[in-house]
Amino acid sequence: MSRPVLLLGGAGGATAQSVLTAARSLGVPVHLATDRAGAGRRQDARARYAGVVVADLRRPEQAVGRLAEYCLRQGVGGVAADREPLAPLAASVADVLGLPGHPPGAAAVVRDRRRTAQILLAHGVPGPRTLAVRFPGTAETRRRAAGLAYPVVVRPAESPGASGAAVVRNARELPEAVERVLERRGDPARGTAPVPVALVQEYLEGTEYRVESVLRAGRFGHLAMLRATDEDGPVRRVAGYTLPSGLPDATAFAILSVVERGLTALGLRDGLAHTALKLTADGPRLLTVGTAAPEAPVTELIEHATGVSTAGVYLQSVLGERPEISPHGLRPAALRYITTARHGVFHGLRGLLASPYAAAVRSYVDLGAGVGGGQEGPAGGVRTRLGHVIATADGPDRADARADEALAGITVQVGV
Repeated sequence: MSRPVLLLGGAGGATAQSVLTAARSLGVPVHLATDRAGAGRRQDARARYAGVVVADLRRPEQAVGRLAEYCLRQGVGGVAADREPLAPLAASVADVLGLPGHPPGAAAVVRDRRRTAQILLAHGVPGPRTLAVRFPGTAETRRRAAGLAYPVVVRPAESPGASGAAVVRNARELPEAVERVLERRGDPARGTAPVPVALVQEYLEGTEYRVESVLRAGRFGHLAMLRATDEDGPVRRVAGYTLPSGLPDATAFAILSVVERGLTALGLRDGLAHTALKLTADGPRLLTVGTAAPEAPVTELIEHATGVSTAGVYLQSVLGERPEISPHGLRPAALRYITTARHGVFHGLRGLLASPYAAAVRSYVDLGAGVGGGQEGPAGGVRTRLGHVIATADGPDRADARADEALAGITVQVGV
């Protein structure tokens, strides 16, 4: 049996569950680090862990010592995070203990789109031109001075942007979009205080791709390249993914080259990295990087398509083991998120099992829970993710069609 892993986060979320499932297959005991609110919820979920330590995850400078002491007592061999805001804390704990992981400074940098953009620019890695704006009234003047043409993208500085990104098409909408980002509220329970900066970025035309990579002492292995599908509307958010990407080898190689240059420039070293890029007419442009455990839907999609457990690879990477990333086969698969723009009480999903092509369907929200609460106005229209559907086929285009067909047959029930 491998040494235990400490997982920072919530007891019963979908990502945590995917990590637990992978851990069982690998024979890895998992301990949970959570805050007092998390410790009081989902006792049934907590029972699945080898142990639980309570710490104030919102205050990393205080939590590091407590978590490191717990790890020493329990013989923990790796530190993981079930969401991106906790990845820098996980890196700090691992660093104190001398365990594998990305350098704490690098893990913190990739959480900040502004600093990421600055580093990529300094190293000649292509990305969107980016302005940091603190006052709505100065946004238009600064946009003109920087030579950014409309449309532009306005988004939060932290990555990934909690409220999504608004595509702004004229000077009238720009101050409103900036103000909306600056007025966001964080989630104190999850340690996500918003950065008081709005980013105004160059709008990039093109298809988005996501690359799942493993770094070991700065050397690269790539698990998968996913093609993203965007939601319609003013908020740019991924509606789903398809694997394989369907790109020619030369184009895929160019994307991987930019990924490797970007991750090297950002100082990442040991662990997983999830990189989002846009493939533009001028080539790939790097958008964001994540280093926490991969989201459960993406893990499930990759496993359906390749047979490789991305959550398992993540656990092996934080333990310093050499993960097996070679695909066991390739069956094209497509993921679509089930979403709603309505606000109210969730009463369920109908039609989840109606499609004969659905390889997997999931609902994330408990019956009776409140959903919605998105913003109004040009940057509004944020849709709540309620679940996902995955379809497989003999080609990526056919998998897309089957996933879209399955999604169209699902009815979301939201009431008062």
